[in-house]
Amino acid sequence: MPQRTTIDFDDEMEAALAELVATDGTKKNAIKKALVSEAKRRRVSRATLTWISAWEETDGPIDQEHLDWADTVLDRQGVPK
Repeated sequence: MPQRTTIDFDDEMEAALAELVATDGTKKNAIKKALVSEAKRRRVSRATLTWISAWEETDGPIDQEHLDWADTVLDRQGVPK
């Protein structure tokens, strides 16, 4: 069943919403897509941390050489830190 929620936006939030509306068409669609996207991003982040913890339990901590290699690869791909 649909529920209604009221949210007060400051100037930064209004600007962010306007940016999303330019892509998603309406405030309602922009907010829905942003919420779903953020929830998915957080699930992936948690799953990645769980996977890393399991790896380290089995194979020991990830060494600095591997971390440096991963940073280089991510930098080449333009992934923000």
